Amino acid sequence: MNLRSRRAGRVSGNMVLLLMLASAAWAQAPTAPLPPPRPDRPETPASEPRSESPPAADTPVEKTESDDNAHSACLDRLTKLGLRFEKRPPVQEGRCSVENPVLLSSLPDGIEIAPASLMACPVAESLARWMSEVVAPEAERQFQSAPTKLLIGTSYQCRDQRNGAKLSEHALGNGVDVMGFEFAKRPPLSIAAQSESSPEATFQSAIQKAACPIFNTVLGPGSDAAHGDHLHLDLRERKGDYRICQ
Repeated sequence: MNLRSRRAGRVSGNMVLLLMLASAAWAQAPTAPLPPPRPDRPETPASEPRSESPPAADTPVEKTESDDNAHSACLDRLTKLGLRFEKRPPVQEGRCSVENPVLLSSLPDGIEIAPASLMACPVAESLARWMSEVVAPEAERQFQSAPTKLLIGTSYQCRDQRNGAKLSEHALGNGVDVMGFEFAKRPPLSIAAQSESSPEATFQSAIQKAACPIFNTVLGPGSDAAHGDHLHLDLRERKGDYRICQ
């Protein structure tokens, strides 16, 4: 064998030895970890527990204990004052409602309400105060006679104000229209434009003005044409205790 052949044999042998050593090393090398599989969509976060109670908008508004106590106290006062009345269930008629209605049939001293009229309890109490503190003393001064009957035109009635802007206080049982009075010793008096300087004019003017500290709205002859034949009295609440007295 010549020199060239021997050198080629050694090179081939060295290459075979290197390949064998490399194969052994590759076999012993640890396998690299595979990346985690890519999810099809992000994991859905855990949902928050739902409240067991219904939303506030679906929860019915209930009367508070304070409202019930105030109503009971008003009824007690009517009884102690000597009013004759029937307690009636709450009224709900469309947008119209009366939370604490009573059917009033008479005031202290036997003054009859004609006809018996449905109204909120505070209105009945205010009428009793007005009749005893204002109307009866003024009737004695001007006519020397006690009132025996209070004539009511409208008490509770489901309707808008005359201008249609909003609900009338009548629709809440919060107002009454007084048409006139009957007396023990003189003819009845209807609310109207009275003869100037007459006892009737003096009486009507006095009881209309003196109703203002008791009621929040007082409208009658002289205020507008719509109130020329009655006194409208109501307990509408306004900001700053503002009152209308006309």
